[in-house]
Amino acid sequence: MQYLLDTCVVSDFVKGEANTSQNLKSVSPEDIAVSAITSMELKYGLANNPQQAVKIKPLIDSMAK
Repeated sequence: MQYLLDTCVVSDFVKGEANTSQNLKSVSPEDIAVSAITSMELKYGLANNPQQAVKIKPLIDSMAK
């Protein structure tokens, strides 16, 4: 089964939400995807918060591949 993550789920994971992190870590990386819209929403949010962007950009870039 594949999972298409929305912006809120990715945001919760990055923030360290325990339930979200546990659930995502139990899924194979090949079964996780984000849409182009979610990717752009995350990039837009990070553009407005440069300090957070430095920490999260590698994660977002890896999701886009």
